[in-house]
Amino acid sequence: MNTRYMAAMALLGFALTAGNSASAAPIYASTLVTSSNVTAFGSGVVTGAPDGDGVWLGSSFDPPALLGSITVSFATALGNGAGADLVVVEVSSSAGETFNVEVSTDNLVYTLLGEFSATNNLIDFGSFTAPVSYVRLTNTSTSFSADIDTLYGNYEANVLVSVPEPASLALIGFGLAGLASFRRLAKSR
Repeated sequence: MNTRYMAAMALLGFALTAGNSASAAPIYASTLVTSSNVTAFGSGVVTGAPDGDGVWLGSSFDPPALLGSITVSFATALGNGAGADLVVVEVSSSAGETFNVEVSTDNLVYTLLGEFSATNNLIDFGSFTAPVSYVRLTNTSTSFSADIDTLYGNYEANVLVSVPEPASLALIGFGLAGLASFRRLAKSR
């Protein structure tokens, strides 16, 4: 086979298959960026795999004297996929432990996704399609302090692309141009 034809097919195949797979394993929060009015239990760590330790989103246990908040970052940005994009792992399952979930790409501008709880902890990014590198949880209950163990995402932002980015479009274009060039050369012979 002609090497130009093979190269064009390879570019076209790469461009068409790139960017459509879900993360194989959960993507855990990697860093606690900020915390305010939280009470640690166990190790107080809210990053990495669930371990039964974490923080209450309140300056005290139930009821919280002051409402608490944490912001975590993800070393691998999260993306919007099918189903739950983010899971907040809580130690207890009280529906009264409620908190707002906000997401951000840059830790400057946050978008509120809504109020969730231990019994409603599967979060879909909905219309927020930008990569999510930061998540902020803020307690909304004056009766209960939500007890957060960890957070994890199900989809990587860099592998879920609903519209091809310019680089993929360029690869598709080069592949199609190579195929057209090969076809013209074959007809002229």
